[in-house]
Amino acid sequence: MFFKTVHIGVLLIFYSSVQSQSCSGKRCGDCLIFEGCAWCKDPEYSFNRCATESQTTSNGCRQVVRRGSHGVQIIRNNEFSDGGPGMEPVQIKPQRVKIKLVPNILFRNLQVFYKIARNFPLDLYFLNDPSYTMKALIARLNALAYDIADEIAKLTTDFRFGLGTAMDKVIWPFTRVDPLFLAYPCGSPSIQCDKPYSFLHRQSLTSNITKFKSTLLAVENAVNDVNTTANQDITEGLFDGLMQVMVCGDRIGWRKKARRMVIYATDINFHQSGDGRFANILEPNDGLCHLNDAGKYTMAEIQDYPSVGQIVQKARENNINIIFVIGGNDNTAVRSLFYDSLAAILPGGINNASALSPDASDILSIVGNNYRRLRETVKIVTSGVPEELIMGLYSNCKTGGRTLDRTDTCTGLTIDKWANFTVYLVSNLTVCPEKRDFIFTLFPEGLEERVEIEVEHVCECKCQLEPEAEPNSTKCNNQGTYECGVCHCNVGWSGDTCECDERGTEAEACGTDSGICNNAGNCTCGRCECFDGYSGDRCECNDLDCPSDNGLLCGGPDHGQCSCGASSSVLCICKGPDHGQCSCGACVCNSTYTGEVCDCSTSADSCRDNNGTICTGNGNCECGKCRCEVGFRGDVCDRCQHCPGICENNNNCVECVGFNQGPFNTTDCSEKCQNVEVVSLLQDSAGENETSTSCTLQDNSGCLIEFNVYDSDGGQYVKVKSWKRCPPGPADPLTVGLGLSGAIFLVGLLLLLIWKLLTMLYDKMEYSKFESEIQNPAWEKSENPIYKECVTTVQNPLHDAECIKDPEGLVNNEEEKILKDA
Repeated sequence: MFFKTVHIGVLLIFYSSVQSQSCSGKRCGDCLIFEGCAWCKDPEYSFNRCATESQTTSNGCRQVVRRGSHGVQIIRNNEFSDGGPGMEPVQIKPQRVKIKLVPNILFRNLQVFYKIARNFPLDLYFLNDPSYTMKALIARLNALAYDIADEIAKLTTDFRFGLGTAMDKVIWPFTRVDPLFLAYPCGSPSIQCDKPYSFLHRQSLTSNITKFKSTLLAVENAVNDVNTTANQDITEGLFDGLMQVMVCGDRIGWRKKARRMVIYATDINFHQSGDGRFANILEPNDGLCHLNDAGKYTMAEIQDYPSVGQIVQKARENNINIIFVIGGNDNTAVRSLFYDSLAAILPGGINNASALSPDASDILSIVGNNYRRLRETVKIVTSGVPEELIMGLYSNCKTGGRTLDRTDTCTGLTIDKWANFTVYLVSNLTVCPEKRDFIFTLFPEGLEERVEIEVEHVCECKCQLEPEAEPNSTKCNNQGTYECGVCHCNVGWSGDTCECDERGTEAEACGTDSGICNNAGNCTCGRCECFDGYSGDRCECNDLDCPSDNGLLCGGPDHGQCSCGASSSVLCICKGPDHGQCSCGACVCNSTYTGEVCDCSTSADSCRDNNGTICTGNGNCECGKCRCEVGFRGDVCDRCQHCPGICENNNNCVECVGFNQGPFNTTDCSEKCQNVEVVSLLQDSAGENETSTSCTLQDNSGCLIEFNVYDSDGGQYVKVKSWKRCPPGPADPLTVGLGLSGAIFLVGLLLLLIWKLLTMLYDKMEYSKFESEIQNPAWEKSENPIYKECVTTVQNPLHDAECIKDPEGLVNNEEEKILKDA
């Protein structure tokens, strides 16, 4: 949405500044873009064609072209209509206008009229906060549903109602999500509440009066079915529901040509963009419709709340008028802190929120009064105005019809009291824009009715248009249009009569190796304009460069005159009197010669071969000499560098001389191969004035022989590389077998050595470990439980005699005594 309103004084100041612009322009339209300028279209007019009208006439111009005037065409202008059954209401006219706008001249010839239609359609949607504190409003809305319908019917008979409720996102911390709370959202089984949800679209708008009367009962039941509920935090999430109501046009049932109202009823502040971060909801609201088949908002726990900017934007895009109705004991503070400032920036001109009484008994007057305010106020806004256009709206609705006042808003309208607006336009142009046509619209804010204004910048004079203009005129060298007394050249051409070809670059048109125009002139219109003393297409001729004899140019006037007709270095030589004579610096050749200096013979005899064919059919005869085609050489182009056979014809000599082989015997070799030479290395490059061809020959043994064939003016000779490349012979089975056996033996030996090395390392580690244990014993010194001595001692428990220890310590005293007694 784009709108510019400018005070008429500003427009007049701009208009005056345009008038003070100087007159300039190469075409009539470019000249007359400024106020006060005129154009002379006399063919022979020698003064500046673009000047003020007084200057043009004082200079004797007979055909003066002056600025035109604006043109207005009303394309569609349907009369006002109050609407009703089968009739479409019309509140603004005209509906489509075409303006031919002359640049930089103030336009004020268009009036737009607005009149209230008696039965203009109304779509009224109630978006309620169903929390427990708003129970009184829901009950009162249920009780007064018929009374609201009757109140609206006093203003229009074409109205429809719809209903939706909004709570908050079902996620902590906005809503308690523990099982007990989900079962009893209001905290007690004695208070019945709906289970939490974000937004629920309960009833779509009805389509006509008859259906609405029959659906009132369903509306009332829908209101009765709305049980109060509660959520976790104080702030509510009605913005989610408001966004869905505005963007889900098909589901809500908004009509295209109807005044759309939303009654937004709550008693507390709103959540907005950014609050979702407390629940880790970071995805921004996309402003799209997300209602399922049951009418529930499905993206509440995925997307953040809408921002205030998004709410304002969608309200303007969808022409929604939002009425804030604030209840509760603190409604004054809530309205002033949150909703009054929001209402002021929304479309519709309702600059503050409405206070709802504690028992909600005033809901009927709130709905009726706000609709009256919307209907009785019109604000004209615009869309699509280009930047080069300055626009203003003026009306006398605030001055009692006496004078025009700058305003886009009229209030206090009735069915019989119209509002009229005068459209002021002025273009701010110094050159005509490439896009000459555009369309912008005027419309009452909050409504779908439109006034389409098609504007065309009129930049051309009539003499620039056919049939007066002559495209590709002979007056313009067939390279331009003759218009308004001058030539307008096609792209790439210039000059008063389009004689200058500027399609190429200056270097392409006038360049030489010595510079532009040989540094002896200027390149103008693709041609060289030479300095004094120079001439020629590229200023290549200078009289001082002609040859002299005895200090006189061309030998003096008796011998000839210097005229730049040939190259300065060969002027007047003409190759001798037998070829031609020098005339005015240019050679006039005899019949049998031609060329700049008569050095070119016109006879082709010297170009014929033995068969009489000119240049052997492989070239052209120029100046008595053959100019051979690529690949041919010789006086008559009879020798070819890459012709078929140049290599094959020398194969026998190459084998004979190089390697004493081939079909030639010794006699043939010495007679036919005198031009063959054996070298150790072949040179790729040929000598001066000769060519070389590299050849390869494969002999009967499969060996490759390399040689070069050299061709020059002196004849043809061949150089052979002293060695040849032969393919390897078949493999020897014995060698292969021995090699394979040797490889297997070596692999086995290597594996044996690796095994032996590993065992030695292991034995060394074990021996080192044994020595370490011997040197540092850590054995236990207790008696072995399974060890028994070889002598067994038995003691008689009844005998107290003292044991006699034997010398060996093997028998005790008791045993010795027993032995003695025995």
